[in-house]
Amino acid sequence: MKGVLIKILVICIIAAICGVIVGIGFSLFFYGLVPDDDLRARIYLSDTEAKVRFRFWIAFAAGAIFGAVWSYRIVKSIHFK
Repeated sequence: MKGVLIKILVICIIAAICGVIVGIGFSLFFYGLVPDDDLRARIYLSDTEAKVRFRFWIAFAAGAIFGAVWSYRIVKSIHFK
């Protein structure tokens, strides 16, 4: 039972880390794609806080799902005592 709990904990931690990295990375990537500084400023200023948070959480969820699947594939073959 202890081994299962450790596996679940490791999967959750890796999923959270991947989610944060993808969420922040997507946010920076999204605004970094706009080449013109004036246009980037207008887009950024026209976005509401709710839109930015929504995009971050969607990217976080996608990253967390990827992290959970990836870490499960690694952790499933490890045997804890």
